[in-house]
Amino acid sequence: MSDIVEGKLLNSPAISFITQIHTNIKKVNEGDAFFAFCEDEIKEALQNGAFAIITQFEPKISDKEIAWIKVDDILKAITNTLRYKLLKHDHKLIKVDKILYRMIKHFIPKNNEETTLLSNNILNDFETLYSIKSEQTVYSTNLNILKAISPDIKIINTKEYKVKNLTCHSLFETSFSYNGIFYDKVKLPYLYIDYFLELNHLMNFNPDTKKINSFDLFKPVFINKSSQIVPFGQTNRFIIANKDNHISEYEIEYLKKYYKYGKIKTIDMKDLTDSEIFNIIKLHDYNALYIIGKSNETITKILQQNDKSYLLF
Repeated sequence: MSDIVEGKLLNSPAISFITQIHTNIKKVNEGDAFFAFCEDEIKEALQNGAFAIITQFEPKISDKEIAWIKVDDILKAITNTLRYKLLKHDHKLIKVDKILYRMIKHFIPKNNEETTLLSNNILNDFETLYSIKSEQTVYSTNLNILKAISPDIKIINTKEYKVKNLTCHSLFETSFSYNGIFYDKVKLPYLYIDYFLELNHLMNFNPDTKKINSFDLFKPVFINKSSQIVPFGQTNRFIIANKDNHISEYEIEYLKKYYKYGKIKTIDMKDLTDSEIFNIIKLHDYNALYIIGKSNETITKILQQNDKSYLLF
């Protein structure tokens, strides 16, 4: 194992095998190896029955029966371990952009055994990747992580699809036909149709209208003059929010291009408190308010917390 992680074995252990390898201390059982980042983790790993400890620092060898391995770069040791593990199985590793990733996350059921979505935190993803079954498709937005764990990466670039019977009922609602299927008044903005069809092409599935309507990108929260949430389309005043700057830029460009008849305001509220955010929502003059740095869920919660009529129920 020391060869795989490019480390130095610090002792002559009595153990001759390991069962599993972990980065999460809670998953360590008897016979496992563990990547330790501090002495406290080592103590717990030994209590759980670890047979091997891998560190970047000089550990205190408290049990000479198990293997102690020191590496120069623990993150590289982790990716080397994954690379070795994944070479034994037939996996597809695919790099997608953040929008297509969000599409996959939304439309693919959580219990889908053929698809794995990486968090792009190698410590969290280690446990996921080390235990996945053969022939799974792995998606990530981080090309560097994928290259570190596999020599064979596919990159998906969303292309432009030709749809028929396209009608944009509003900024947020469209109808269109593709591949013999008519999508009637779905709450899928025009700017995301190509991503939706890319996903459809990639995974060969046709989600129901309810699933399409609940997609959370460029999803408006309509409010009245009292800053109370009202049903979809009942006012000409709405809020859109997104925490991701890249996606925000893409959506703001679309909003400015296709909403020229309304007053648009864009504000970065990443570092503002809930009360400061509500005051801006309440006091500013706009038809469309695009909030950068916060999620739709956060904005909805702030509006509900400040709505006295909502609190009555």
